Amino acid sequence: MSLSGALTVALSGLQTSTTAAQVISGNISNSQTQGYTAKTINLEAVTSGSSTGGVELSGYSRVTNNILSATLNNATSNASFLSTQNGYMTQVQSILNSTNNPPVLSSDLSNFQAAWTQYAASPSDVTLEKTVVSTGQALASTINSIAVQTTSLQTNVQNDLSTAVQSLNTALAEVQTLNTEITSARVNKQPTVNLEDLRDQAINTISQYTNVTVMQRSNGQVALYTSSGAALVDGLAQTFSVSVDGNSILNAVGADASSSLTGGKLQATTDFLSSAASTSNGVGVITKLQSQLQNFANLFLATTATNSGSFADTYNSAATKTGEQGNSFFTASINADGLPDMTTFSVNSSLANGTTTAKTAAASGINNAFSATNLAITVVPGSPITYTTSSTFLAAGLTTQHQTYAGIATAILSGFQQAANAIQTQNTTAAAQKTYYQSSLSSQTGVNTDTELVNLTNWENSYAASAHVISTIQTMMKTLENMVG
Repeated sequence: MSLSGALTVALSGLQTSTTAAQVISGNISNSQTQGYTAKTINLEAVTSGSSTGGVELSGYSRVTNNILSATLNNATSNASFLSTQNGYMTQVQSILNSTNNPPVLSSDLSNFQAAWTQYAASPSDVTLEKTVVSTGQALASTINSIAVQTTSLQTNVQNDLSTAVQSLNTALAEVQTLNTEITSARVNKQPTVNLEDLRDQAINTISQYTNVTVMQRSNGQVALYTSSGAALVDGLAQTFSVSVDGNSILNAVGADASSSLTGGKLQATTDFLSSAASTSNGVGVITKLQSQLQNFANLFLATTATNSGSFADTYNSAATKTGEQGNSFFTASINADGLPDMTTFSVNSSLANGTTTAKTAAASGINNAFSATNLAITVVPGSPITYTTSSTFLAAGLTTQHQTYAGIATAILSGFQQAANAIQTQNTTAAAQKTYYQSSLSSQTGVNTDTELVNLTNWENSYAASAHVISTIQTMMKTLENMVG
């Protein structure tokens, strides 16, 4: 090999060693950066005729594992779905005060029942009559509070849905932009590895909102689809919005897309807001909560044509003395479906302000009514203000038979508590799985500083060797010049 050829080889060695050291330095400085993958340089031999003239940089590579990345995205969707459900159900538990023993609703009902029992034993005791009214007010106040908090929770969840849809749109647009930048960089023979890292992170962000399937395109771009095959990004990013009622997601043409956006925060939120009377945990929770409590409140309001011994039947049919409230111990506005507006559920205002008193003749019958197991009040289909009694309490998400008033309250409270406990357990497992796959992906594609330091030492040695060759050639050239001179 000629001296000029040797010099060319040595110079290419210096250049590639310098570039490799820069890449390694970037790896080490980003070793703790979430989503950063280890980078390497690609080299190819430079030939001149039949001889090799060193090496040159042909590009950059990053360490990837597409299967593990897809698994992490799926785990992220599942963890986000259950985390969102768990957060909402925790709020439901707070509204129902389910962690107390007993919950306030059960406690207030028990106090109300006990007040009537004591009043039946001493109907002439004015203090006991006042206790009947005050415990009834406490029960009504708790039902009012649950109703108000439920409406507030519904509004908050609808706001969450709107924010989540906006965040999804932002992440989808980011993937579209990165796709374009990657294609442009490839055309101009510029490195794309850092852009690909950013795109992977954007895709993982999308998976927090919905399940996503990634398809690689030949031009370096990716297409994103939902599990059901609906396009999220394929060239252009899709844009979603929230329906007018705030409960569902619409695509760009205004069609309901909620069912195609499965998994992640979006499904958890739309499931929670669903009007479906589902028995599945986390589905139609607002609907179930409102329906069950409305039907529970109706146990104290509804009168039946057969006067079958319900609370209202018993109270209204009892003999009325002078100064006593003749009927309607409780009152409420009744909606078109024949169920009460829980925010208006209250003790009759005349009883509450002391204008009238509770019937003494009703006390014994009401005491018996509280012990009965066949007094579930239901709306007669097609006749909103007509009611019937049976042994089955039926509301959205709950069917229970042969229960007392207290038993129905317990069934309502325990149903939501069991759902919350099941979701909490699943959430813990899903969070652990996500962490495991994050760690696995990071260990395979992230930066190992020990490995990078070894590589840096090797490239430093290569740099030193190339520099030594150049130094030797320089010495030889000076010697030749001296000899010629």
